Amino acid sequence: KQWYQRRVRGDVRDMITTTSTGHQTEEHDAVGSSRSRDIHYFLDFDLAILGANPIEYTLYARKIRQEYAHVPEQEFCERRAAVMGRFIERKFVFATREFREFAEENARKNLKSEVEMLRGRAEHLQKAKIHTCENHEDNVESME
Repeated sequence: KQWYQRRVRGDVRDMITTTSTGHQTEEHDAVGSSRSRDIHYFLDFDLAILGANPIEYTLYARKIRQEYAHVPEQEFCERRAAVMGRFIERKFVFATREFREFAEENARKNLKSEVEMLRGRAEHLQKAKIHTCENHEDNVESME
């Protein structure tokens, strides 16, 4: 019993560690490969929300923003777009055949939509910041 418990604990620890290191294994880049190892199902279940319908995904994305409310808006947009962009760059978002069949297409659409929105928002905030700084400089000059 103890050897099995140690093995299961180790397997679960490895699965959790993989979620914190990018949700990626060699299967994500293997065309025609979709093994059924537990780790791949574990990761795919963790990422399943990416393949939700657009309304559900938007609600999820809003909750993520709330979770990171302490992060300034522009920084959040830039960093989140970078992370989500890495999912788009993969050959596959999901590692298992089942998830690829029912969620890959929606996941790519959701990710692309969110990344475009985040990049646009970050660009808008950057322009607003530059404009505000220019106005501040004009006000300082007029006070001199």
